Amino acid sequence: MLVSPSARIAFAHYPKTAGTSIRQWFVARFPDAAYVEPGNPHVPVRESLQAAGLLAAPGRRSKVVRECLRIAGQVAPRSLVRRRRCDLKIIGVVREPFEMLVSLYEYWRRCEFAAEPSIRLVAAARTGGFREFLQLAVRDRQLPDYRSYFDVDGPAWPTTRLIEFESLEPGLAAVCREFAIEPPAGLEWCNAAPQQARDMGPYLAEAGGLLFEVRNHFRWYYDQAARVVVRGTRPELRRAA
Repeated sequence: MLVSPSARIAFAHYPKTAGTSIRQWFVARFPDAAYVEPGNPHVPVRESLQAAGLLAAPGRRSKVVRECLRIAGQVAPRSLVRRRRCDLKIIGVVREPFEMLVSLYEYWRRCEFAAEPSIRLVAAARTGGFREFLQLAVRDRQLPDYRSYFDVDGPAWPTTRLIEFESLEPGLAAVCREFAIEPPAGLEWCNAAPQQARDMGPYLAEAGGLLFEVRNHFRWYYDQAARVVVRGTRPELRRAA
């Protein structure tokens, strides 16, 4: 996760959701921005908050809780801890899962790594077929789903805004307005696949019954995201129920 301490804002980058484009804008807009774990841009929100000391890992108190205890001189009210914990604003992007999976598979196949990756899911994309990759990603759950990645029901959620990939720029502009940030004039698209239209037919055919596994693994997106994601179609933002 990319965090600007001065602006109290962060960007959580799920793979193949225009994250590189948003990162370029983010670091230009917030010069003090840095990754919670340098060299690893895709750390999930909960783990990032724990690494930054903003959320307690199991068995220990976070910096926020310790500070509350110091200020209050006693056990801090839960509302105070929650308010201090949640004042970090977080931006993320979600994309139709099957389309994202195809894009990730194609990207890993064409990416030029300094050394061949040892991660099993990446290696499967580079040397195997799409079905093998898909099975590892969703049936074996080697790729986190959106719900667990963004910790949708957890402490980060009240100040997390998830933008729909298909309406990225108006969605980002709407989030910037809410967060009192000047929106970007435009985003430069990076790491995009070749511009010709992608034929999803062969991927759908190869996936076969694994389409059910995609739906099951990403069921939060299919069942609830429509009520939550920001598309920038109106000034007010839809919030979780």
